[in-house]
Amino acid sequence: MGHGRANTFAFGDSENDLSMAPAVETFVAMGNALPGVKAAADYVTLSAADEGVPAGLAHFGLI
Repeated sequence: MGHGRANTFAFGDSENDLSMAPAVETFVAMGNALPGVKAAADYVTLSAADEGVPAGLAHFGLI
């Protein structure tokens, strides 16, 4: 698509989400993520049940 990785984000909580990590600049693990996902993350946000995606977006100044 002609876009680089700059300013791209992905959120994940399970091992099937790890394939997104190399495709984005910032990989964010949910607080409820598996340990391996958290270890691969650039940042760990709150759990999905605690509004982790909006919290992560706010952390990076995106909302």
